Amino acid sequence: MKPYKSSLAMTIAASVLLACVVPATAQTDMSFDVNVTLSKKAAAKLAAEKEGIVVFASYYGDPKRSAEKHANEVGQIDLAPQDEVVEIAGTAGHAHISGTKVDTKRLEWLAGPPEVNVNVASARKSSPDNLLKCDFIDGPLSDAQRKPVTLHCGLIEENVDTKLRP
Repeated sequence: MKPYKSSLAMTIAASVLLACVVPATAQTDMSFDVNVTLSKKAAAKLAAEKEGIVVFASYYGDPKRSAEKHANEVGQIDLAPQDEVVEIAGTAGHAHISGTKVDTKRLEWLAGPPEVNVNVASARKSSPDNLLKCDFIDGPLSDAQRKPVTLHCGLIEENVDTKLRP
């Protein structure tokens, strides 16, 4: 066997070796984007009240048998110590969820891919109560990362049907 003579060959060999060592669940980009839309009544109410919107994201997954001791009270692994909360204007718009609160070391505890749950509410600046009823996300993070997910909101009193969005 001849020794490697080119740095390209060494780089390829190192990449192949790394691919064998890194677990299949390893993922460093935990970010995704959400677009929030409002019904006409919700937009008018939030504008009149000078109210904002908050997007909450929590990351989780099912544990490997060897990591079950790290599971929470519902049997899942929490990937971040707390939800990531992004506030946007009460006129609706875009929220970037960075995923920077995720403890990527916990990904090794998962039996499958990481999942994300996203909910939207009013920011409670004008009232102690949430004013909105919104679509939500609950499923594989990879689905949320494919393209920005649009979550539609209406006022709770409008009794809009909410939908699980991929």
